[in-house]
Amino acid sequence: MPSKNDPMLGSATDVNARALTLGHGRNAFKWFDYLSPNEAQLDALQKQFDLHPLAMEDVRTYDERAKVLDFGSHLFITIHALTREREDIIDHELEVFLGRNYLITIHDEPMLDLERAYKRFQGDTQRRDLGPDYFLYLIADEMTNALFPMLDQIDDEIDSAEAETLERATPKTLSRIFKLKHTLIQMRRSAAPMRDVMNALAGTRYGIVDNKTALYYRDLYDRLSRIYELIETARDLLGNTLDTYLSVQSNRLNEVTKTLTIIATIFLPISFIVGWGGMNFELMPFKETVMFWLVNGSLLLIPLGMLIYFKRRGWF
Repeated sequence: MPSKNDPMLGSATDVNARALTLGHGRNAFKWFDYLSPNEAQLDALQKQFDLHPLAMEDVRTYDERAKVLDFGSHLFITIHALTREREDIIDHELEVFLGRNYLITIHDEPMLDLERAYKRFQGDTQRRDLGPDYFLYLIADEMTNALFPMLDQIDDEIDSAEAETLERATPKTLSRIFKLKHTLIQMRRSAAPMRDVMNALAGTRYGIVDNKTALYYRDLYDRLSRIYELIETARDLLGNTLDTYLSVQSNRLNEVTKTLTIIATIFLPISFIVGWGGMNFELMPFKETVMFWLVNGSLLLIPLGMLIYFKRRGWF
């Protein structure tokens, strides 16, 4: 392990970089891990391993989609991990340089996937001789595994939104549906390029990736394809939920409109009778007792008759 004053790691006060020797035998390699490296560290890193300027430019900017670039002596790979805090998806970008005897990981925030992959690599004595390409597989595998429980949680939330839509749909329900829809779009935006990267690493085009390790990347590709299909299925279910919500709201509006129309229709003859009987002429209002009871009776019998008629027609 290099000393703390190694130019690649920076000064002795730097705590954002580490260098570990992993594996054993001829496949032993160095793992350099950087958390928000400064410019001096990046410059030393580029000079030490002769890293391509285009790759270093991507490292400095971040916000790159998952991809793999072959520069002959090394591969530059961008992969993404997703975490979910409350209802928000957080995208964690990891920049990787893969050489024949080294692996460099660069990220701008702590990533538990790296620690879990390191423990798995150290604990698997049978595969510790597979080299840095296998260690990179373990990192990507941890990122992929984290997506399944996230999708299970989202699936439960979709079921809850469906039940709420049918029972007591509110504007909050619509907000939940659109929030879940946005979450799935974010997941698809990350999973699709990741799948392409694993498919590329599973092929034989890159000599740095051993044939034995390529099989593991093929398995990762299959699981990411499954994740992509699960995301698409969840989006379809959510689209159906949205259609159901709009249909329920439309039916509810129709019911309200129908009720208000019936009420207005009932009061229409009542308003006519009251208005006609209350005109200020010599014979109006009527001065006869019979007419008094006739008018008041009509005010009761006409609405009752209309309600019976509407009921028989099935209007409510």
